Amino acid sequence: MNKSKIKTYSFSILLTLAVGALSAFLTSTGMERYKLVEKPPLTPPDILFPIVWTVLYILMGISFARVFMKSEGKIKSRNVIIYSLQLFFNFVWSVLFFVFQAYGFAFIWLVVLWILIILMIYSFY
Repeated sequence: MNKSKIKTYSFSILLTLAVGALSAFLTSTGMERYKLVEKPPLTPPDILFPIVWTVLYILMGISFARVFMKSEGKIKSRNVIIYSLQLFFNFVWSVLFFVFQAYGFAFIWLVVLWILIILMIYSFY
């Protein structure tokens, strides 16, 4: 693998992880309140969430880097915009839900996030 590819993968993964880390930092107080909520018996243990989200964000960064390097022109621009938008919506959703506890608005935001994810999957394909 050449240096250019390594830089692209590194930047993409680190940027995505940085967004996730900032989100985790900003929502840490809300997460303490969330731990007090009674959850269904099949809810995974709290320790799994940071592990799963870290792996997910790494995979997101890898997928974006791969698509970024293989696409060109308008398609590349569209992929960058859609990825950036879904990453932004992903970040803001956590703040809306855990910090502001704006559950109704967070649900609407989540619907838009899912639409962006579907568009991203289609565009990346």
